[in-house]
Amino acid sequence: MRFPLKAAATVVSVSALAMANLPTSLAAPAEQNFNGKESCITIDSQGNVRAPQPGDCTQFGKGGQGNSDAQARNVIFILGDGMGHQEITAARNYLKGANGRFEGLDELTASGAYTTFAIGADGKRQYVTDSAASATGWSAGVKTYNGALSVDIAGKPHENLLEMAKNAGMRTGNVSTAEIQDATPGAMHSHISQRGYYAPSGEKKVVKGPEARENGGLGSISEQIIDTRADVTLGGGRKYFNTEVQAGGENRNPFLTNKNDGGADWEAGKTVRENAIAKGFTVVDDKAGLDGITKADQNNPVLGLFNDGNMTRRYNRTVPGHAEDMQPETCLAQDTGNEPTAAEMTKKAIELLDDPSADKGFFLQVESASIDKADHAADACGLIGETEQIDEVIKEALDFAKKDKDTLIVVTADHAHTAEIVPDGQPSVSPVTRLRSPKDGGAVMSVAFGTVPWETFESGNYSMQHTGTQVRIAGYGPGSENVNGQLDQTDAFYVMANALGLNNGTKGGQKPWKVNSGNKVMSLANRRNAKPGDQLCYLVAAGAAPKVGDCAQFGTAGQGIDNAKAKNVVVLIGDGTGDSEITAARNYLKGSAGRFDGLDNLDYTGYMTTFALDKKTGLPDYVTDSAASGTGWNSGVKTYNGAIGVDNAGKPVATMGELAKAKGMKIGNVTTAEIQDATPAAFAAHALNRAYYAPSGDAKPAKGEQLRENGGLGSISEQIVDLRADVTLGGGAKYFDAEVKQGGKWGKDGNTWTAGKSVLDNAKDNGYQVVTKASELNAISVANSEKPVLGLFAGGNMPRVLSQTIPTVNGGDVAPAECVANPEFTAETPRLSAMTTKALELLQNDKGFLLQVESASPDKADHQADACGLIGEVGQLDEAVQAVQNWVNKTQEPTLIVATADHAHTAQITYEGANTAGRVTQLTTADGSTMAINFATSKTNEDADALGGQKHTGSQLRVAASGPGAANLTGQIDQTDLFFASMNALGIDPINHGLTFENKMMKAEDKPADAKTDAKTDANGSSGSSAEGSSISGSSVSSPIAAVILGILALLSVIALVAPFAVDDVLGPIAKL
Repeated sequence: MRFPLKAAATVVSVSALAMANLPTSLAAPAEQNFNGKESCITIDSQGNVRAPQPGDCTQFGKGGQGNSDAQARNVIFILGDGMGHQEITAARNYLKGANGRFEGLDELTASGAYTTFAIGADGKRQYVTDSAASATGWSAGVKTYNGALSVDIAGKPHENLLEMAKNAGMRTGNVSTAEIQDATPGAMHSHISQRGYYAPSGEKKVVKGPEARENGGLGSISEQIIDTRADVTLGGGRKYFNTEVQAGGENRNPFLTNKNDGGADWEAGKTVRENAIAKGFTVVDDKAGLDGITKADQNNPVLGLFNDGNMTRRYNRTVPGHAEDMQPETCLAQDTGNEPTAAEMTKKAIELLDDPSADKGFFLQVESASIDKADHAADACGLIGETEQIDEVIKEALDFAKKDKDTLIVVTADHAHTAEIVPDGQPSVSPVTRLRSPKDGGAVMSVAFGTVPWETFESGNYSMQHTGTQVRIAGYGPGSENVNGQLDQTDAFYVMANALGLNNGTKGGQKPWKVNSGNKVMSLANRRNAKPGDQLCYLVAAGAAPKVGDCAQFGTAGQGIDNAKAKNVVVLIGDGTGDSEITAARNYLKGSAGRFDGLDNLDYTGYMTTFALDKKTGLPDYVTDSAASGTGWNSGVKTYNGAIGVDNAGKPVATMGELAKAKGMKIGNVTTAEIQDATPAAFAAHALNRAYYAPSGDAKPAKGEQLRENGGLGSISEQIVDLRADVTLGGGAKYFDAEVKQGGKWGKDGNTWTAGKSVLDNAKDNGYQVVTKASELNAISVANSEKPVLGLFAGGNMPRVLSQTIPTVNGGDVAPAECVANPEFTAETPRLSAMTTKALELLQNDKGFLLQVESASPDKADHQADACGLIGEVGQLDEAVQAVQNWVNKTQEPTLIVATADHAHTAQITYEGANTAGRVTQLTTADGSTMAINFATSKTNEDADALGGQKHTGSQLRVAASGPGAANLTGQIDQTDLFFASMNALGIDPINHGLTFENKMMKAEDKPADAKTDAKTDANGSSGSSAEGSSISGSSVSSPIAAVILGILALLSVIALVAPFAVDDVLGPIAKL
């Protein structure tokens, strides 16, 4: 637990939860509640701009989280430029298979997420960073503006990690597949106001103004590389070293305490390369030259320059187009000449830097740069090949670290990017490349690039945009647990510096600081091995389907990191809440340096894949829907899109709700959607089609073999009633008004159904307490299997808290808006946090409970390209997480809390003032800055498509957890692993459960004509043990007065069920009669 932040969160307490159901208009304006750190506020109340200093924008301060106080001898920092979640997932799908596993990327034991925003020189937030500002964040621990390298927004240089390591006597290296002057490597060996200042002279990228050496500055990036003098520097950018130095003289690095120049000053008139050789550098130009190097140190540092520009990408370029015109392609390797691979450079750098006999270790940064460059070029195969390169780099680092046992590896990205995995075979407003996976039996994946307008793309002169989504950070080795959780990129600087003991300060650099400790999470190093990466669960015999557990990365037993048992499990789902939606909502509601009090304060984090299966072929469907996804975590099995609680062959499989109930636990199902919608349905039902809501009627009726009159399990509404969850809350009331067609008794101890009555009337007849308003829900005091609660608060989906925003094709040119309260969300509409709190109160019991809670409408807002809608509903999810945390803190019951999503979605945070292939909304955030959100996955930009037809995307998702067993959700998993983590925490056998799934309806026996009363009693369920809903039975009613009394009693009973309140005063006198 992170005590400083948790302590602040718990102050919310009961009074805040009591206010959670106030009308939106009485809450904070537009739901905003800025909670960013004061030290990261960059414009004061008088409008003055303040430059943040190192550590000011971290989430945990310079001392870090203190999850681990382990020290490392070496640190290897590995960066995938532009490697967002979409890029990782696309590359895994193509190279390893959707159920496959990277040997490097996916084997890192700890993982978290970090924010990447930049800050403009004007103090305004830049929600989409470039590589320079981002690199400055982890290199120097300070926020800066896009384009700046290791200087703050006022232009002041700050000591970077490489310089600190050198000053501590460590060996250092800097490796990249880009030009070595590019932003990522540049931030580790230069301090400059413009990332494009590569060379001292020449025709391109020449340093200008006061930063040039001839004007008294530190010089160009190429010159500063030589002054910084890392032991090993490898990459491209050769041509800039062949430019002429304009001013001679001394080494001007502002931070190095020992400036070893090899006995030579700079000499004007010679090239940078010639000066480097004169200063003792060994310069090599190809793989053979690198292979021949056997030594690198401060007397003889190595400079490898393997291309005039960026190093060659692994695969030939692919060019997207109109989806309907594209044929599936495969990626083809291209000739990289005599260049070493990223992995070969990494292996050589480690060999040269590692000296077991030395007192100190080494610091090495490695970048796979051209994931970003391929994304800019809309080159799907390019980004896949460069992600493959970084995986190979990580594997080299892991091989070394596992033997060395004293090396921290940190892997992350500098920013997210444009690529999105979209449903295959559908038209799109974005250019699309279709790729046929060589691992997945020929399954086809579509990758869209929609962050520039079509006319710009068709001109050929374009560069796709970065996006502002938080990115994955992962680690292995001593101190790696400190990358766990929700961080900022500046926290990464301190994770590494603290692990290396570089907190003692440097003259001219940072002052000493204390490293935090004692706030430990479990060690994440010891876990069961995942299944082999090439063991793909769906490559089964024709006609067969994967079984429960086959697709879980860690099998039915799970990771086994934490074997503690939980009394309760609460799984919270944000439908469509990918990392992009989380980031956009945080930016708007809390500020970019702010923090969700619930979502961001869970103890452990991991990432999970969400692919579905094709019903016909059994091969991966790379973009899941909510039904297949909900079945994944609720039943531990992969299935086809649209399927609820059945495997890919249509066979029913046990759900978490059924398994927990069978164990004697209480269960609850809460959503802001129709309660028959995919996520709540997957907890409670088994349906061949997610749209089988009702037993009859025109609105989503079940059909064919699903119908009870045809021997099926019935509609989702009927199955929800038959599950008899103790608490069921949501929308979808209109489907409960549908007429039941098949009467009888459902099993020996089940409900008694009356054909001709509605589902709702049958529910009441069987003892359900039905509520339709917040005030009625508040009045409920008991819920159990005899008196279950059914809350139906809307005919369809419950209203969203914020009114809809409409994006436009020229949205980048439109002034930013603010989100406003939705007038349809009234005081009698319960907020998700209020429903969650009530469910927890009603479910608490000695045997424990399982509760699923869904904030459904981030997804529904995304489909409608509604930025404010999705933001408000992510806010509701966060409030629900807080409600659970507060309940656990209050009761101290051992409870596993899990928060995740079912799939990623369409929204992308793009550059302010820029238009795209889709539609854009601009909003003024809690920071007072402008954030742009792009929606570019619909088939056209016409209203009918764009405002209801935006698509899910196929990215992996964040999962966060606290409590017993939470550590088992760390690292890289699949959504089916969540099923086993939950069941194992509760001690439930998810395989050998003995549950069966068939039509259990027993028709009422024919009764003689003079036994009408008995027949009526049987049909209306008087055999149930609950008084509520039971018909009055006994002797035949002959007196008209008695009939009237009984009629009044029946009416009052119905009123009591629909609107629960104390009726003793009314019923008491009548009962005496």
